[in-house]
Amino acid sequence: MSNQPTLLKALLRERHWQKWSTFCKEWDRIAGDLDRDLVGSAPSRSQLARWLAGQVKSLPHPDACRVLEAMFPGLTAAQLFTVGRSAAMPTSVERPAVPVTTPTPSLAMPASDVPSEAARTQEEHASVDGTLGEEIAMSAEEAARFVRQKRGAVDQDVLEQLDADVRKLAGDYLLRPPFTMFRPISQLRTDVFELLDERQRPAVLPGLYRVAGQLCALLAHTCADLGQGYAADTHTRTAWLCADLAEDDQLRSYVRWVQSNVAFWNGDYRRAADLAHSGQRYATMGTSLLRLASQEARAYAAAADHREAERALGTSQAARSHVIPGDDNPGGVFRFAPGKAAYYASEVRLALGGRGNARKAAAEAEQALALFAGQADVDKCPEFVAAAQLDLVASHLALTDLHAAQEHLTPVFALPAESRTLPVVKRMSAIDRTLSGQQFSNAALAAELRERIHLFCAYTATRELPELAN
Repeated sequence: MSNQPTLLKALLRERHWQKWSTFCKEWDRIAGDLDRDLVGSAPSRSQLARWLAGQVKSLPHPDACRVLEAMFPGLTAAQLFTVGRSAAMPTSVERPAVPVTTPTPSLAMPASDVPSEAARTQEEHASVDGTLGEEIAMSAEEAARFVRQKRGAVDQDVLEQLDADVRKLAGDYLLRPPFTMFRPISQLRTDVFELLDERQRPAVLPGLYRVAGQLCALLAHTCADLGQGYAADTHTRTAWLCADLAEDDQLRSYVRWVQSNVAFWNGDYRRAADLAHSGQRYATMGTSLLRLASQEARAYAAAADHREAERALGTSQAARSHVIPGDDNPGGVFRFAPGKAAYYASEVRLALGGRGNARKAAAEAEQALALFAGQADVDKCPEFVAAAQLDLVASHLALTDLHAAQEHLTPVFALPAESRTLPVVKRMSAIDRTLSGQQFSNAALAAELRERIHLFCAYTATRELPELAN
């Protein structure tokens, strides 16, 4: 096995595609032109690092070779994986027709301003595989995999590493688009399933089942955000089985919320309310209870059951006042922040209807935005902020204040397509329906906003995904 850089590495560096995230975007763009089934098949961060370093025994599988050859017309996969001196840039490689000039230092430039050879070398090394942070992440990923896979029977060290992996994924979920999270979560879940398939000591089985259930629940959450209801339901059933085997009530309550959320966005509001209510037997305090009570309230409100919605909303508001920061492990997306509970309450008030509830809905949405603004950047989720903004927009429209609605709708239009999840798009579509109503029929601003909404909804996180039966 070689340990020298490949021609592929040089070409990625030349085109500024060496960052893993940039490489994946280019991969998916080109793969989509070849075969839609190849979208999302890019190598993992660590696998790409091995490709670039020449640490491969043979060429990748044929589909990967097809994509690579399409990325670099005129070169074969074998040429891309040549190493050492033989990896010099071929003259036949297609390059962008952009004139390149090499600046020459001015004669008047002070010697201290001319980059030294050491500085140039340092800059060169820093740009080879992207940022140092990415290299550190790849190194940590390799170390974690070694702990998980190279120790034989599972022990406490392996369980601690798996718990750390889940915490990281749960935190990343708040910051990264859902489609980028599916692959790493799925890969780790496969690793855990393989450990469970082996003969393990009874003492470690509850911990392994807990981790497996958490990962299945995260996969279900990802699929739900991407509008894949059947896949989400399937993952929740596996998550529930794992939670039961682990006898973990916190995981049970989270799985019930995911199941309820899937039913809610599929329009099955009664089932969503029943699932959220049944989950509360496993969640008597903390953000788990806050999540389920908030979900139950909005499901009953959507089902037009005002009495039950008010009851569940009262439970949610009481739970909100007893939430202690950091009371849920592993945190991240598993924790239901008070800001999210506030915009759930805004949805409830909107569904209950009337100007009084519309004013309360606006107040709850504003509180949600204020709570999100007070959080550290690492705890903010762009989809949550967008949801709160859209609930505030809907509140202003219910009060027939079109200009206030525009003020809060405009920032949402800048949300990247990969963050336009099913809940965000459904909210945006509801706003479009409101703007099409009689009260705004003569407003030019309403027509303009509807045009922008249609464009927004044409490019979503689910746009490039294959249709799956729900």
